[in-house]
Amino acid sequence: MNTTSLVTALLTAACLVACSDGTDQPPVASSSLNIHPTAVPEGAPGEMAVMRFHATLTAPQPRDVVVRYRTSSATATAGEDYLDTAGEATITAGSLSVPITVEVLGDAAQEPAETLRLEFSIAGNAVPTGAEVVGTIANDDTACDDPFRKDPNPWRVFGAPPLNYAHRGGVIDFPENTLYAYSEVAAAGADVLEMDVYQTRDNELVILHDLDVDRTTNGSGQVVDLTLAELRALDAAYWFVPGLGTPRDRPEEDYLFRGIATGDKPPPPGYDAADFRIPTLEEALQRYAGERINVELKPDLDEAGDYELQLASLLQRYGRSTDIIVGSFVDEALNAFKVVAPCVYTSVPLGQGTNLVLAGLGPGVIPPVPEHIAFQVPPDTSQITGDGQLPEGFFLEVVTEDFVADSHAANLAVQVWTINQCEDMLRMIELGVDAIMTDRPLLLEKLLNTAVDERSCE
Repeated sequence: MNTTSLVTALLTAACLVACSDGTDQPPVASSSLNIHPTAVPEGAPGEMAVMRFHATLTAPQPRDVVVRYRTSSATATAGEDYLDTAGEATITAGSLSVPITVEVLGDAAQEPAETLRLEFSIAGNAVPTGAEVVGTIANDDTACDDPFRKDPNPWRVFGAPPLNYAHRGGVIDFPENTLYAYSEVAAAGADVLEMDVYQTRDNELVILHDLDVDRTTNGSGQVVDLTLAELRALDAAYWFVPGLGTPRDRPEEDYLFRGIATGDKPPPPGYDAADFRIPTLEEALQRYAGERINVELKPDLDEAGDYELQLASLLQRYGRSTDIIVGSFVDEALNAFKVVAPCVYTSVPLGQGTNLVLAGLGPGVIPPVPEHIAFQVPPDTSQITGDGQLPEGFFLEVVTEDFVADSHAANLAVQVWTINQCEDMLRMIELGVDAIMTDRPLLLEKLLNTAVDERSCE
């Protein structure tokens, strides 16, 4: 029995007791109730920011559901960093959610992020998916004016197993670029959440891989031509089939998550409809404060809205610099980003990277690259030829023992994309790369959790 089936069975069992209202009416299926972690920038001295948790049901109930809550300290200090809070929040009959707010006290200290706990319990026809959740007070006071340092380089593994990079949250395992995918793959053990960022027509930053929404959603059109509201109305899991990605030729029943985003189908326990829509980058920063993130800059097609500056400002507000990598195929975009955010870790862009790879062939060496923290490269050029990047017919094996050694000598992490076959994963592990980007993070996690002498693709 899988996790979702087990939770469903438990909810059904709980309903035998909780759902009866003393009438002859048939019992109402109980709901799962979840509260996600969240983060908020602390704000300036004298300001009071508001941290918002959302208690959400998977299905509306005919009677009120009461959430009893209280805050407690983790690394944050009550009265100094936030105001201790306790009370009740009611999800009224027929509704799905209620906000729970905690006031945060701003200061000017340049310090690490601090955390508090929100402990909660339920009264009513609902079963909580947990008993507490973490709130993060992000440091937004540290200026991002100076270049980062990489001694030691925190993105190198130095002989340990490579980082499991969940490419778009796991394109084959989960509906890509959704909060559901990122939450599931983080829970499964992935080390880095990889996401692509575009700017909408109204200059919002959203997470989506393609130029348009056609392949993954029930809509059509380019992101740059659509507003955030228009994008949020779409079903981002519409074409997803577990284990296959986004095929168009499967029977209706294979599209397991279709309709959750639009409210036509209840979400699995622990999630809500919004987790299956196109998310904003800020929503990801709020929820995944404790996770490493890789952001890929996409082309700023309309060249309006100060794309790179907007991204840099958002990362600074949430105190994200060394636990995040920003990369891009577009050298101009990454160079523009580095001008406004020199403190944020970045990977070598494609044009510069191509020159460095060629320079390191054979007896050559890769010179120091102090402005970047990592190479993000394919195992060979077959993944980029025919894409306008290299001439047709050109082939070069990129990730070799020599390349890994040269990169490490230049203190650059080696992060390889996109590795989906078991045999290729084992080969990259043997070569000593620092990270493997994959559409199949569950398979990679299984390999990494298997003893070295027992790893097999049979």
